[in-house]
Amino acid sequence: MTDFVSVLDAMIAERKKMTSPLYQTILAGKATKPLLQAFVLNRWPIKNLWTRNILGITSNIDDYAIRKLLVENIYEEETGALSNSGRHLNTFAAFGAAVGVTAEQLENPPLAAETAAVVAHNVRVCNGREAHFTAGVASVLLLMEGQPPIVSSGGSSMLSVMKDVYELPPEGYEFFVHHASADASSDSVSELEDEHAAAARELLRRYCTTDLLKAQAVDALANALELRHRHFDMILATGYNPSEPVFRYGA
Repeated sequence: MTDFVSVLDAMIAERKKMTSPLYQTILAGKATKPLLQAFVLNRWPIKNLWTRNILGITSNIDDYAIRKLLVENIYEEETGALSNSGRHLNTFAAFGAAVGVTAEQLENPPLAAETAAVVAHNVRVCNGREAHFTAGVASVLLLMEGQPPIVSSGGSSMLSVMKDVYELPPEGYEFFVHHASADASSDSVSELEDEHAAAARELLRRYCTTDLLKAQAVDALANALELRHRHFDMILATGYNPSEPVFRYGA
């Protein structure tokens, strides 16, 4: 019988970020300044809740070894200490600053319906009250940590296009050094992400043991994938005009 976690992995691979026209546009080097700004402003409300959502999952785990891995995940996100960087959310804000998004804008970012739907889903499935916490493991933790690297068919990564195409300064592309979208220069962080994805899979195999819980996890992931791609499509539709010039830092 097929391992149901493998089913979840296949679902994520089928609708990975690179299947989105938004990421295809950015990695093709066609992003405009308004598109990159829209990307930052609309992704911010989701990223801002990442560690709190993972804390919700972590509070339900009685296995110390796995709980410790998730605590390390949260610690790295909030401090950057394991990768000798800064707080990851702050590096995303620095990316925003490089493309013209101000700190004041991030204090009160727009909350489009598509963004609010992703936020609401993530909070609901991770807090363990309306759904078993394994729904959050499948549709938030595994979805993010088990995401295939964001690499175009030509081999470009988010890191490489930010450096070489959009010509951001180091502080502007640091966020992409420390996430799965990066290239081989971030092997140490990729190892951390691999550990966290492995922890998510172990949690699912250990705690998601009934047909009902497995079905709930599959449904939660399918919903999360659909909501996330609607969110991506909204960013592209509202932020991108192909007649505008491609963004170049300092231009």
